[in-house]
Amino acid sequence: MLKKRLLLASRWIIMLIIYAGLWAYTLFQGDTASWFLTYFFSFILLLLFLSSIYPLKAWKTNRNFIKNTYHDGDLVDMQVSFSRKSRYPVGYLLFQQKIPASFGKVSARQQVVYPLFKKNFTVTLAGFAGVRGIHSFPPLDVETSDAFGLLERSRQLSTEKTLTIYPTYFPDMLEKISEVSPENERNAAYWTLKKNSNLHSLREFSSGDRISLIDWKSSAKSDQLMTREFENSATSRLSVIFYGANHPNFELSLRAAYSFIRKISEDNGEIRVTLLGDQTSKFAPAKGANRLQDISIAFAEIAPVDSLTLQESLDSNLHAGEKILLFTPCIDTMLMQKVTRLTDNKQLQIITFQSEHSKAMDAPAIFLEPASLLSRRERETK
Repeated sequence: MLKKRLLLASRWIIMLIIYAGLWAYTLFQGDTASWFLTYFFSFILLLLFLSSIYPLKAWKTNRNFIKNTYHDGDLVDMQVSFSRKSRYPVGYLLFQQKIPASFGKVSARQQVVYPLFKKNFTVTLAGFAGVRGIHSFPPLDVETSDAFGLLERSRQLSTEKTLTIYPTYFPDMLEKISEVSPENERNAAYWTLKKNSNLHSLREFSSGDRISLIDWKSSAKSDQLMTREFENSATSRLSVIFYGANHPNFELSLRAAYSFIRKISEDNGEIRVTLLGDQTSKFAPAKGANRLQDISIAFAEIAPVDSLTLQESLDSNLHAGEKILLFTPCIDTMLMQKVTRLTDNKQLQIITFQSEHSKAMDAPAIFLEPASLLSRRERETK
């Protein structure tokens, strides 16, 4: 900043010295050409002076994103609108939008516009790939100069702009879980979605059950009669816990949990939600768009932590009498021991991803396919 001010002052001093010398030459020479040159140079100096006092702070900027909601992997497009009160001619306007470090190594977006006499105009910056999280964009850096490019001026306009990017949403998550459920295992917990959007579980057919409640599709797969047992919202509850351990499958597991919870919430289901990560977020069973928005924001800002840290807070979040879905990016021996000790396995279902470690433990879990949870941009770049 100091260097720019010194440079500006030196340019003005040079211009004044030239102007003073021109006047001395004109008064000494006294011909028509000398006076014409002096008046012309006076006009140039007047333009430079007006340009130097033209206030950039009077410009108003407004930054908007083209879409109202962004998910991980979406292309983020920002529109920048400028407005001012006067039509004073401005030759060019260079502005730069720095991209937050939370997006990774993404270069700043720069663009040059030529407002001239325009009072209002809008520019769309080149898009960039969205990353899950809550991001703060710094103010715009604006630079312009006079018509001759001699006196450059710069300023920061507007304030910080916040953008929340949610995890990728898979509306068919319930079907994905149902497809990979081990329905041939006895006494396993099953979670499906009936046409009326009510959650139900499956159990073996017993004497006295109604024939109309038999699930013939599941019975054919398991070679034994299975009957549907519907949940009574007043007495039976479902709890979903996201176990945010630091693992390469963290984002995939988070997308699975988010998609499951959002789908149930959109279908007016009431579930208890607990997010365990760098911060713990708890949501009691309820309905409403505001609750879903709060859950989505919690999923957007959560970060992974070490598994040992999470196990300390898992004890208080396993509620007795509830059927629990535990979404976790991985299974380790300590987690299996804690889960087995704290709750009846019949009341808890782990949803995770297959690994050599889980194969060695023969863990009773539902294993999702990682490829089915990739965002559109991740699939395109593979």
